[in-house]
Amino acid sequence: MGFSAADRSPSASDTCSMKPRSASTSITFLVTFLHPRQVDQGESISRGTRFAKGAPWPDPVPGRLAPRLHFRYNGPRRTRRRGRIVVSRWKGALRALALAVLVLGPGFRPHVPAQAEGERLVLAFYYAWYDQATWSSGKVPDVPSDPYVSANSEVMARQIDQAKGAGIDAFVLNWWGQGNQTEKNLKALLDQAAQKGFRVAVDFDPNSPFMKGTGSYAQNLQHLHTVHAAHPAYLRYNGRPVVFFYNVSRLSAGAWQSLRDQADPQRQALWIAEGTDLGYQSVFDGHHLYSITWPNRIPPDQTLSKWGDRVRAYNRDHGTAKLWVATVMPGYDDRKARPGSGFVRGRDGGDYYRQCWQAAIASKPQWVIVNSFNEWPEGSYIEPSKAYGNLYLELTRELAGRFRSADLAVMAPAPAPPPAAPTPRPTALPPTPTP
Repeated sequence: MGFSAADRSPSASDTCSMKPRSASTSITFLVTFLHPRQVDQGESISRGTRFAKGAPWPDPVPGRLAPRLHFRYNGPRRTRRRGRIVVSRWKGALRALALAVLVLGPGFRPHVPAQAEGERLVLAFYYAWYDQATWSSGKVPDVPSDPYVSANSEVMARQIDQAKGAGIDAFVLNWWGQGNQTEKNLKALLDQAAQKGFRVAVDFDPNSPFMKGTGSYAQNLQHLHTVHAAHPAYLRYNGRPVVFFYNVSRLSAGAWQSLRDQADPQRQALWIAEGTDLGYQSVFDGHHLYSITWPNRIPPDQTLSKWGDRVRAYNRDHGTAKLWVATVMPGYDDRKARPGSGFVRGRDGGDYYRQCWQAAIASKPQWVIVNSFNEWPEGSYIEPSKAYGNLYLELTRELAGRFRSADLAVMAPAPAPPPAAPTPRPTALPPTPTP
């Protein structure tokens, strides 16, 4: 079955109201649920819930579901009695106000922004360069349940609904800079996300054939920060726009320092590096691994826990607070895209994906990122497919809920990290130039 946020979350107009028993004066307490998110593996407070006198207020999930209180006064009502205007009594209104304080006081929290501090984000890498020829190219191990063209806004809307239903907070779109369809589709995806209460970030890819050298990188990063990061649907964390970077080892740390001084001189964004060299954290604000399905078949628990520990050790040694973003994958199979050099990591009926999530949670990350929502040539997609149907969306919903409810503070510290290993590169399906 498909997932739709509309099936599980109250809309912004859903309200709960309480009125005092007064024939003449009333105050309505209007509660609206904003930024709806799934609660405990997708369950939500039902529509039209009314809270009885003395009933406990439902505890909001920080960053995911929070009430906002509005007051509406109806009165004082004036009546003509023997030629005089008589102002009705206020007892009912005061009684209602006292009730609101009792019910809402101890446990009530004001509206919490979706980008609140400490929010456990679940993200997913997203690719926006497919057309109908992709699905008949013989380069993909499977095809979508409903083959599509990435530029179609209705497809984007459907994918956002599927992701939200699976507990994903944002897509991280692989971006090749300006002048190709990843730029055009990023704009369209942000607009769709804004309509649906979803978020989008960018994975800046220095391997792009549309960016030539550090001068081009600087120009595109400035464009990203001034144009896309200003969009209301762009992913922010503690108010800072989030930018992922693929293959940072393409440049030296000094070169990245220079680029950041040009594009983000006030360090207003969060830059998340990828790779196996934490030396780049002198420039970046967090770390992730693009892939954990290396050909040497290191189990995910060994990889993720050790790298999480390595980031924490870096923080202790340098007095920093770099973010650790744990990667989870359903499997991998790029043999058709890379004949002779590709490899496969079987999905084992979903067991490998579960192992990845378990290892990710044990590594105590701030965020988890799914690789991927729709990287089809590498066979790492969770998007509904002919072979697996909705299985991996359903698993994501379940496992993302476990991540959000896990007590990360009491988990045992992770051991030392493994030796650095080369990171697989994402499939380079070249975007076409924008007309």
